[in-house]
Amino acid sequence: MKKLSILLLLLFSVPVFSQLGMATNFGKWRVGGGLGVSFGSNDYFGLSVYPNIGYMIAPRLEGGVTAGYQYSSWKNAKSNLFSFGPYMNFYPINELFLRGHYEYFTGNSKYKGQSGSYSYDEDALWLGGGYRSGGKVSFYAGAMYNVLYKENESIFSNGFRPIVGVSVGF
Repeated sequence: MKKLSILLLLLFSVPVFSQLGMATNFGKWRVGGGLGVSFGSNDYFGLSVYPNIGYMIAPRLEGGVTAGYQYSSWKNAKSNLFSFGPYMNFYPINELFLRGHYEYFTGNSKYKGQSGSYSYDEDALWLGGGYRSGGKVSFYAGAMYNVLYKENESIFSNGFRPIVGVSVGF
């Protein structure tokens, strides 16, 4: 229920912030990202941080880079996952974007009571899109699909990924 309440709060705040004023020039640079915290069964705890920096290459085309860190722990294990890669956003209209995002993931998991750890490396090519509010401070939300996803061979449970974050133009 908490997750649903937070999601609804975020979705309803986007239109409010988009009404704050739509100046036409916010600079070519955008800095932002996302932050996530999750809890679950088996004493699960997850923390993720995903900063990004982008540059408006053309009036409707943004290119940039992202980095990320994800920590997970549960009853029997702990995991660290790092990612980085470039992205491109195309804005057919100011509020909608199409995104292509390559990411390289590397990390490890350590299981309690066992020596050693399991390491992993994986490439992902995310394609998707979403909505962003206008203004110097923009909130965005959307969905992407990893076209390189292979069932039973991936560190991900499926090929879909939601994206939610905030960015500031300067």
